[in-house]
Amino acid sequence: MNSYQQIFQNIKSNSTLIYCLQILIVLTGTTLGLYFLGYEQLIVPITLGAIATALTDFDDRLSIRLRNLGLVCVLFFTVSSILDFLHPYKLLFLIYLSLSSAAFILMGALGQRYATISFGTVLLSIYTMFGLGEYTEWYQQPSYFVMGTLWYGLTSIIFYLLKPTQAVQDNLSNSFNLLSELLMSKAKLFDPDNVDNVEQLLYDLSLQNSQLVQNLNQTKASLLTRLKASRANKNTIYWLNLYFLAQDIHEQVTSNYLHYEKIHQNFSRTDLIYRIQKNVRLQARNCQQLAEAILKRQIFQTHTDNNIALAHLENSMQEWIQHNPHNLEVKNLLLVLNNLKNVQDQFVNLSIEQRNYQQSYSQHRDNLNLLDDDIHDLPDLWLKIKQHLTPNSALFRHAVRIAFVFAVGYAISLLPFAKNGYWILLTSLFVCQISYFATKSRLKLRTLGTVLGVLLGIPILYFVPSIEGQLLLTIIFGVYFFYLRSKKYAMATLMATLMVLLIFNLKGAGYAIILPRIIDTLLGCLIAWFAVSFIWPDWNFRDISNNIRKSSKATLDYFDAVVEQYQQGRTNSIDYRKARRAAHNAQIELSTMISSLSAEPNPNPDLIHNAFRYLVYSHSQLSYVSALGSHREHVHDQQILDLMLWCKHTLTDVLLNQTAVNEVLIETKLTEIQHISDQENLSDNLLLVLKQISLLLETLPELLKLKTTLLRLEIK
Repeated sequence: MNSYQQIFQNIKSNSTLIYCLQILIVLTGTTLGLYFLGYEQLIVPITLGAIATALTDFDDRLSIRLRNLGLVCVLFFTVSSILDFLHPYKLLFLIYLSLSSAAFILMGALGQRYATISFGTVLLSIYTMFGLGEYTEWYQQPSYFVMGTLWYGLTSIIFYLLKPTQAVQDNLSNSFNLLSELLMSKAKLFDPDNVDNVEQLLYDLSLQNSQLVQNLNQTKASLLTRLKASRANKNTIYWLNLYFLAQDIHEQVTSNYLHYEKIHQNFSRTDLIYRIQKNVRLQARNCQQLAEAILKRQIFQTHTDNNIALAHLENSMQEWIQHNPHNLEVKNLLLVLNNLKNVQDQFVNLSIEQRNYQQSYSQHRDNLNLLDDDIHDLPDLWLKIKQHLTPNSALFRHAVRIAFVFAVGYAISLLPFAKNGYWILLTSLFVCQISYFATKSRLKLRTLGTVLGVLLGIPILYFVPSIEGQLLLTIIFGVYFFYLRSKKYAMATLMATLMVLLIFNLKGAGYAIILPRIIDTLLGCLIAWFAVSFIWPDWNFRDISNNIRKSSKATLDYFDAVVEQYQQGRTNSIDYRKARRAAHNAQIELSTMISSLSAEPNPNPDLIHNAFRYLVYSHSQLSYVSALGSHREHVHDQQILDLMLWCKHTLTDVLLNQTAVNEVLIETKLTEIQHISDQENLSDNLLLVLKQISLLLETLPELLKLKTTLLRLEIK
């Protein structure tokens, strides 16, 4: 019996399976359901309406979901109706299609929720072209699209009511899983066999950190939109605290107290770094187990062997200090030990407090300020859009490219050879991304997926001649499309191609569209490539300076927030959390830019190499600040506070104000820090502060050197 309960529990906690079940119900209703009811002619428009709506789906609380559904219905009906009226007037149709699509893309400035809705609306514009001229009344096709929207909306709301917190659980669970992976990667840095591979490991760590921060942002959004609801329950508050726990552990995980090469030089023949490595991996296991507990809504429990391993590490460290009293390098390991203890204490406290967790919702009202994506009034709406009405905005440039792509694509579709030219627009829409790198990667995948889909579609149409069988396959391919669309784009395109072939075979056009489908795909890819290559191209090597400055400023703002807490005392204020989040978000952008440089046209090997090293050093600086942030305590020693302030001002002058670095003065300060550190009665907290200041100053010259090299290599 327990085994059946476990299987059922696993099914309930598997959000992917639940989502696929929802899509299965939606597509079954719009295909086989309509077929057996005798409404075969409605299958294509209602299915397309449901698919477009599915692509607008966005996690939110119930009231916002209902509001979004109403907005989608209005937009779909309006856009489709206007296109139907303009159909006889080709020039007006072209102008409206291109300009309205650009306007909808700019809606993304209002937030991710509106970005998804706008994309679905643009897609629906293309779907409208599929059926122009087939209906006797102008309102028929728009109404059928809305029927598909309402059908998908009904299933979406039902599934939401059954599992209203599924998205929160998924995002939180993914956050702790990614924390686990980050810890496992960090454990590799304590392996002496990796002494010659430290920079590559730090680079990989930076990329993993970017994934984690992105997931934390998603978690924040899904949590706080529910907290804004009037009936937020204690479970939601509990998960909010788990999110804050993930943030705090992330700050400690990304902390760095040492040069790993020196650790290997001093301790590679001891058991210390191996014991540290073991403890890091045990904390990774804690994160993994907490992730599973969140999904299954179970009580999280820590293992006793975690405390035992920490105790053994501490004993080994004390023993080593006794035998090597004059070797001060062990102080760095003591900082790592304290960090591991702090993380373990947080897990232990969680396992104790969660059983009797009671917290008032009112205590968390201030946390709602962490999320401000709502549109408050018309001036607020205009302000959000206005800041993107400039060529400096990547979103604006993307909107202009979409307008161009649609204008050219529709013009080509009017030529005699382009019988189904709207597929040109469909391909261009999916391929044309906001950056050159993203577009280039999709060009290959889209083409490959389409060609494979066509090749597989021919035997399917031949061996499955029955309507019922083809509709069943349409459902299967549709479910697989939605399952794969964010995982494997080429396979998702393959499934979409097969689904389209089968749907259009209902009109007797199955074989007829095979060759045009391939030609239109190639034309759409060509137009999209031209747009991102020649219309305000977003090649990353042309914007290195802005990315560098933005990441440096965000890190220094975070450092400023940390210094303020050392001056005034520790708090987990909203301003502090915002500064921390902004620093990591800026690091994401820098990491994304650098990781995509190799895909740029005619990549410069020197540029890529130096950019790679700059990312490592930039991430290291953020890690040093994170270490200060994770241990922030009120410091009363004015000399040390002065050193922190001097370090902050020096970094600001050098990295932001273009002041030349004074290496002699830095060496003098490092000597002063070393002299203070040698004092016998200095507390561990003050030692940590001094150590992190020295690390920030030691890496500054190389960071500035790499920055100068990158700006010299940058192409204007």
